[in-house]
Amino acid sequence: MADLLSIILAAGKGTRMKSDKIKVLHPVAGKAIIKHVLNTLDGLNSKIVNVIGHQKEEVQSELEDLNKWDLNYVIQAEQLGTGHAVKQAESFFADYEGPVLILYGDTPLLRKETIAEFVKEHKQSNSDLTVMTAIFDDPEGYGRIVKDEAGNLTAIVEEKDADSETRQIREINSGVNCIDSALLRDFMANMNNNNAQQEYYLTDIIEFAVTRNKKINTYTVEDSDEIIGINTRKQQAEAEKILRGRIADRHLANGVTIIDPDTTYIDAEVEIAKDVTIYPFNYLEGKTKIAQNTTINPNCKLKDAVIGENVEILSNTIIKESKVGAGTNVGPFAYLRPGSTVEANCKIGDFVELKKTTVKNGAKVPHLCYAGDAEIGERTNIGAGTIFANYDGENKFKTEIGSDVFIGSDSILIAPLKIGDKAKTAAGSVVTKDINSGDTVMGVPARIYNPKSKQEN
Repeated sequence: MADLLSIILAAGKGTRMKSDKIKVLHPVAGKAIIKHVLNTLDGLNSKIVNVIGHQKEEVQSELEDLNKWDLNYVIQAEQLGTGHAVKQAESFFADYEGPVLILYGDTPLLRKETIAEFVKEHKQSNSDLTVMTAIFDDPEGYGRIVKDEAGNLTAIVEEKDADSETRQIREINSGVNCIDSALLRDFMANMNNNNAQQEYYLTDIIEFAVTRNKKINTYTVEDSDEIIGINTRKQQAEAEKILRGRIADRHLANGVTIIDPDTTYIDAEVEIAKDVTIYPFNYLEGKTKIAQNTTINPNCKLKDAVIGENVEILSNTIIKESKVGAGTNVGPFAYLRPGSTVEANCKIGDFVELKKTTVKNGAKVPHLCYAGDAEIGERTNIGAGTIFANYDGENKFKTEIGSDVFIGSDSILIAPLKIGDKAKTAAGSVVTKDINSGDTVMGVPARIYNPKSKQEN
C-alpha cells in the first residue's frame, strides 16, 4: 500500500505559450515538463493521479513509458480552478487516510530531494496542512503568503485578488501542498468560487483550515528557482538554462571534462562516464550514453547514441540512434543515421553517411561515401567516393560485404549484392552481380577477374 497519494495538476492549455501543444508537453532539457515533475516523486512510495484535460491522449501517450510509476488519470473537462481540478481526483482520496501531496505539472525545476524533505517535514510536524513557499525579489504573478503577527499562515491571496499592500509581500505560494486527507475531503465539500475569477481556488483551503483550527505549517525552499512555473516561452528558456547548468554541474562532479558548460547542451537523461572530454557547442540529446575516455570535439550532435570507450568524435559529426564501438574514430562531418552500428577500432571518416549499416571490427570507411542498408565485414576498406545504391525507386535492398575486402574508389555497389571475403573492386567499378571470395572486379559494367585462372568473365 502506498505511503502517499500524489496529485499532479496538468489539465491547463497554457495559452501564453502561444503553441498548439499544451505547456506540460513542452520539453526542458530534452524531456517533457511533466516528466520532470514526476521525477520529483522518485523514491517515494506514492500512488500518482494526473489530472488532465487539454490534449489528454497526448499526455497519456507521453507518459506511457514510465512503467515504474503507479500512474492514474482523471479528466478535468472544464478548467474551473485548482480546487475544481483536485476535486476530479476525489475518488482516490475518498477512503484514503494519510497525506495528499499536490503538485503542478508545469514546475520542472523542483528537486526530488526537496519534495522528499517537504513530505518528511509535513509528517514529522504532525501538520494538517503544509504549504511550500519561496522568497522572491519580484513576486509578480504569484499568490502571496499572508501571515499574522505571530508568523502563522492565515491566507494565500492570488495576485488578481490582492490589494496594493498584499502585493508588496515577497513570500509567495509555490503551489505545492501536503494536506491531510480528512481536511481535504472536508474542504472539497465546502469550497466556493466567490472571487474575481469565479473559480474554485485550492488556496482557499488555508482560510478554511484556520476556521477549523487545523495545524498549518510552511516550508520555505532555499533555492527559489525550484518553484518557477512555466507559463511563457521566456520562462521555458530560463528554466532550460537553469536545468542545463545543474546537469553540467552533475557531470563535472562525476569526473567529466566540459570545456565550456555555457556552450554545451546536455539533456537530462544523457549518461556520461568519467574522463570523457566534451568540447564546446555540442548537443548531447535523448538517452545518449558515452563511455570512459572518449572525446567529443566541437559542433557535434548526438541523439540516443551509444558511444564506447576511447572513441574520438571529430567536429561537425551527427550520430542518431546508432552505436559506436571502443577505439573507433568518427568524423569530421560524418553522419550516422538511425540503425547504424560501428564496432570496435573502426574509422568512419569525413563526409561519410551511414544508414542502417553495420561496420564490423577494424573496418574503414575513410571518406566521401554513402552506405545504406549494408553490412561491412571485418578489416574491410571502402574507398573514397563509394556509393551503396540501395534503392531502386520502389524498394530498398541490402549489400553484404565480407571480411578483408578492398573496395576501390568511386565504386558503385548496386544492391541486392553479396561480396565475398578478400574480394576487390577496381576504382570506378559498377557492381551489379555477387562477387565470390578472392575475386576482383573492374570496369563499367564490372567484369570479374579470377586471379587463380587469370581469366576475365
